[in-house]
Amino acid sequence: MIALIYAAGSSLRIKKSINIEHKSLLKVKKKRLIEHQLTWIQKAGVKKIIIIVNKNHEKLISLLKNFNSKIPIKLIYNNDTKSQNMKSFYLAKKEIAKKDVIFTTSDLYCDLKNIKKFLNSKKSNKILVDINKKNYTGDEVLVQFSENNLIKRCSKKIEHFDGMAIGVYKFSAYFINKMLEYAENNNEEGYFDKSLYYAIDYSICNKDSIFPIKTVNNLWYDIDTFKEYILLKKQYDEK
Repeated sequence: MIALIYAAGSSLRIKKSINIEHKSLLKVKKKRLIEHQLTWIQKAGVKKIIIIVNKNHEKLISLLKNFNSKIPIKLIYNNDTKSQNMKSFYLAKKEIAKKDVIFTTSDLYCDLKNIKKFLNSKKSNKILVDINKKNYTGDEVLVQFSENNLIKRCSKKIEHFDGMAIGVYKFSAYFINKMLEYAENNNEEGYFDKSLYYAIDYSICNKDSIFPIKTVNNLWYDIDTFKEYILLKKQYDEK
């Protein structure tokens, strides 16, 4: 099994309020967001960690190259600031094809109780989901459940949704290959105008089963803005 972390974004929204190279370098509980991600991923049973970065993020790259990891870390560079995050997924195809993959983003902070529940599940295909609709801000990837409690849709374009995908996923090799198939067929000479959830939704529609792992609390933060970062700091650093 391989871990894949997205860290190539430009962090434009948060840079309007704070001078920082990349939002994954923000600190909470005395550690940077990317360090929190790497810490729990090393306990997930993966054999390699693939991180997609932009070559201009020199501080982030330096941190990753010097991170004391028990598992090999490989950096793949994505300097395309116009394509969506499906480009990062596709650039890792040689590493992830025909393999089970856990993937997440570098700017997510999730309470360890939720992470442990996710890792303890033996399901081959699963998404960590928050079913508290009060936490919906209008920007999250949404999920819709089937009658047998599987995820039948994963998209930002769901009118009647049952929860939100908060950014932690695990898919089987078969499912990953379906997603790569979608990415292969939906780019124009290397330009990807669709986000990765389109590939997930496509694979679900091809009758694959994804289980929702429901969070045990609301303590997760996908940091896009300075306001979201302040809320995270208040929760953990100002008690």
